[in-house]
Amino acid sequence: MTVALASLRDGTAVTLHRYVLRLRRPLATGRRTLRERRGLLLCLTDDEGREGWGDAAPLEGFGGPGLATTARSLERWLRGAGEVADAESLARRADETLGGLPCAWAAVGGAAADLSARRRGTTLVALLGGAAAAAPGPLAGRVPTAALVGGESPAEVAAAAEAAVSEGFGTLKLKVGYRPLAHDAARVAALREAAPDAGLRLDANGAWGGESLGAAEALARFEPEVLEEPCRGLDALRRLQSLTGVPIAADESLPPLADLHRHLPLGTSAAVLKPSALGGPSAVVAAAAALADSGTAAIVGSFLESAVGVAAAAHVAAAAGGPPAGLATSAMLQDDVCEPLRVTDGAVRLPAASGLGLAPDPGRLARLRDGGNGG
Repeated sequence: MTVALASLRDGTAVTLHRYVLRLRRPLATGRRTLRERRGLLLCLTDDEGREGWGDAAPLEGFGGPGLATTARSLERWLRGAGEVADAESLARRADETLGGLPCAWAAVGGAAADLSARRRGTTLVALLGGAAAAAPGPLAGRVPTAALVGGESPAEVAAAAEAAVSEGFGTLKLKVGYRPLAHDAARVAALREAAPDAGLRLDANGAWGGESLGAAEALARFEPEVLEEPCRGLDALRRLQSLTGVPIAADESLPPLADLHRHLPLGTSAAVLKPSALGGPSAVVAAAAALADSGTAAIVGSFLESAVGVAAAAHVAAAAGGPPAGLATSAMLQDDVCEPLRVTDGAVRLPAASGLGLAPDPGRLARLRDGGNGG
């Protein structure tokens, strides 16, 4: 479904597009098993035909309102945009009023930033002030990222890890927490044996609860560089970090961006920032800087959204700097709204083209409105 919602005072048209993207294979997490991703793409088209795109892809149970509430609220909010002067003013209004709808905020802020960068003939990372945009030689436009490896059995995990290392990934991430700890430990052991020199990230999506300390200590011998969201709630994560030397990362338990400053220092070793789940790109870059200044590493990641959202996260990661991001998720989808940014030698490559460097393909977008991507 495509809905024309408003025109800004400068003539910029506002349209909203729905999409359904099926995964190549189900992804089990500590909260649920994902088989598809549904979301909304916001397009801002100026009077010269330049487009800016933003992605809203909320997930039930992962913080913030779900898709139905986000869609209704975003449509209503956008229908009132006719009094807004231009895309930059729309982004400022979103910063001020959409904090309670973080995925909607991400879509509006992302689309406005993409359009602004295209109008200026510059990349989104340059618009955000990222030093990575001016990096010399082979570092130019390169955003190191972790690979998400899968597999139910230790043998499957080992094979996936070996494949990722052969493709140039130096950091590997594995979902844990949705099976007995002994089985998870065997899977982690297989990954570590297959990739002894790789950085290791383990993500439990809050599944362990009161068993988190035991799980962290049982997995410590594998030297994970971070254990993401072993339990739920920032206070619980802080307590756990005070009891273990394993670096703990907050993800779903992060406070809203507007309140983040009140919780600093965060009390965990790292925080995972998923721009599509948090808010506008400039606000996420500012949050990453505030976290780093207070002693918490900021890891920018994707939310398993469309290529538009992943591209926005890649530009944010380049602007924010910090540890390798978590962006290599587009290959998990059967089809996408356009060709995603290339991932080679363990890094996302940012195009030299203006804005995001990509835009949805109309034919694909039409096909994916109802999940018509085969399989």
